[in-house]
Amino acid sequence: MATPAQAVPPPLPVWVPSGRLARPHPCGESFDAVGVGYFEGICAIGRLGLASAAVIEDAEAGRITWLVTPGSADGWDLPDVVVLGQGRRIYIPPLDPPDTATLRWAIRPDADFLTCPRALYRALVHVTGGRPDARILSTYTSPECAMAEHEVCSKGEVRSTPPDTGVVEEPCVCTCHSTGAGR
Repeated sequence: MATPAQAVPPPLPVWVPSGRLARPHPCGESFDAVGVGYFEGICAIGRLGLASAAVIEDAEAGRITWLVTPGSADGWDLPDVVVLGQGRRIYIPPLDPPDTATLRWAIRPDADFLTCPRALYRALVHVTGGRPDARILSTYTSPECAMAEHEVCSKGEVRSTPPDTGVVEEPCVCTCHSTGAGR
C-alpha cells in the first residue's frame, strides 16, 4: 500500500544555527536587522500581520528585531529604532532553544525570511509615533505634489474616509505646501 507523499518543509537559511545555542552572524550580507523596543515591536507585529517574516525576540534586552534586505533600512530615523547594517553583528537564535533562553524566534524563519522594508517602516512609524519620511515610503509620486516625493499628496490636508473601510489617509509630509502642514 502506497503512503501519501509527506510535505517537505522549505529549506532554512544556512545561517540559522543548528543545535541549541545562538550564534553571531554579520549583518549586511544575507540581511540587515531592524530592532525596536519590546512593546512597540509586538504592536508592529500585530500591524504587519502576515506581512511580517522572521522576527527575533530578545527578552533580556527587551527588543524585537526583523530581518530586511541589506541596505533597505539605511537612513531610517525613528524613535527607539536601531538599524544594524554592514559591519555589525546580530545573534541568531536556534530554531529550538532551551526553555531558559532569552533569545528566540517570535516568528520562525523559512525560505522567505525577509520582511518587506516599506511595510515594516510604515508599521514602525505608526507604533513609535515617528515622523514618516516620504522618500522612504514612496517610489510612486503624485502629480499634485510639487516636490514629486509623496505617494498620495492631499495638499497637507487629511481627507475624511468612511468608517470601517480600513483606509487611513494622513496629511502630506512634503515641504511643497504653504499650509504649514509639511516639514
